[in-house]
Amino acid sequence: MLSKIRIEKFLYLKDVDIDLDRGLNVFTGETGVGKSLIVDAVSFVLGKKGKFSEGDYVELVFEDVENGYSEDGVLILAREIKNGKNIYYINGRRATLTALKEASEGLLTIHGQNQQQKLFEREKHREILDTYAGIGNLLEEYRELYRKYRELEKQEEYLKNQQSNRLREIDILNFQLNELEEASIKEGEKEYLEEKYRYLTNISRIKEAVYRSEQILFEEEGSVNEKLSLVIKELEKISDFSEEIKNVIQSLEEAKAIIDDASYSLNKVEVDFEQSEIQEIEERLNLINRLEIKYNTDEKGLITLKNQFKERLEYLKNLEFELPKIEKEKRNVYKKLLELAEKISLIRKEKAKELEKSLKTHLEELALNEAKFVVEITDTEIGKHGKDDVLFLFSANKGFDPMPVEEVASGGEVSRLSLSIKLVAGSDVDCMIFDEVDSGIGGKTALFMAKKLKKLSEKYQVILITHLPQIAVYGDKHFYIEKQHTSDYTFASIKQLETEERIKEIARMLSGKTDRQTVQLAKQLLQSAE
Repeated sequence: MLSKIRIEKFLYLKDVDIDLDRGLNVFTGETGVGKSLIVDAVSFVLGKKGKFSEGDYVELVFEDVENGYSEDGVLILAREIKNGKNIYYINGRRATLTALKEASEGLLTIHGQNQQQKLFEREKHREILDTYAGIGNLLEEYRELYRKYRELEKQEEYLKNQQSNRLREIDILNFQLNELEEASIKEGEKEYLEEKYRYLTNISRIKEAVYRSEQILFEEEGSVNEKLSLVIKELEKISDFSEEIKNVIQSLEEAKAIIDDASYSLNKVEVDFEQSEIQEIEERLNLINRLEIKYNTDEKGLITLKNQFKERLEYLKNLEFELPKIEKEKRNVYKKLLELAEKISLIRKEKAKELEKSLKTHLEELALNEAKFVVEITDTEIGKHGKDDVLFLFSANKGFDPMPVEEVASGGEVSRLSLSIKLVAGSDVDCMIFDEVDSGIGGKTALFMAKKLKKLSEKYQVILITHLPQIAVYGDKHFYIEKQHTSDYTFASIKQLETEERIKEIARMLSGKTDRQTVQLAKQLLQSAE
């Protein structure tokens, strides 16, 4: 719902706050006052092109909005002319016009003499018919099936493209997989081999160090083992005199035992080897390094690659059997899709006749007695909406064949037609703005239109600029636009009318006077609309 229009400055409107409500919001004013300024201000925010002035600023406040731009259900859209440039805002933050239009999508429609009629853009015709036909669930089922069909088409195309390269890729993968399997690299193998290689290439130094260590510990005269034995023997002679000496002897015996163990370990150190063993390690390390460079990865990555090659090879081998399965499934889905499209098409054609008949009644009541409205449905290729191309054709006058709406209808006729369609088919937009939809009508026709607008406002928010008192009396809120003059400039003001003010405005609209008789007539007119 559009809850507020705030205008700091726009054309000759300044510091205007308009609090709107649900139901029928009516704007009236004297001829020449510029009642369409409200429509122009709203259109300005939504990106309308034109000659605007420095400092122009208009803000629209929407409530109960559920889209990605609203904050707690509130959406504030604004436009400003600053330093000769257009600046757009969404909730107080600068935005692009594209983003603002996206944020405002589906919030309101404008129907007027010079406004683009979104309702009659050709792609909207099918949507209107489908809404009237009440086939939303059927269409959702169709779209889901269509999405599946398109996905199968993509899979089929992919598999066919894969077929041409499949055999070549299989050959390459077989070679690479064999290479890695023959290498049979184990995790941690490279580190183990590098450590062993360093050991074997330093074996002479190791052998010499082991030999000298054994000599020092045991074999040469005055060895560590011999000296420890002598010390223990000497201390044992006096061990009875001191407990501390006994502890020292025990420590020395433990040290001797550790040296014995070390000697045993030294004897086990491998110091003999075959030269071929180094060569084998070098070859193995060279193989691992070469494969790491070739596949641009490390040892662990080579193991992972091997598993990936296996999986890819298995997938490619199965492609031979996958394509026929996809083709079969696609044929089955297309058959169901076509059946559903036929069903939808039959309903559309049936409901199109009903829509034409219902609209004829409404159009006649709105003084378009000779109007013809035709829903033209032609077959087309299966698409995301079915197999139908829907086009609205219209002629307002006798003797003229119906043609596409945008080519033949005047602004007033389009507004009346759009009003009739919204009454019959409903709308997916919550707020509708009508700019002098009553142009060129009066009397009984005006009364019919008033009741239709009132009925529409029971379900949607309607903002109406009108010059007819028969229509204005049905408003839930009544705003008056007045042009005022000072010695320096002209400006317009807008105010909401209370009961007595409203009676006087209806009287003015009736005869241009506010005498007692006209005021009484205005009261009666207001009472009749209650």
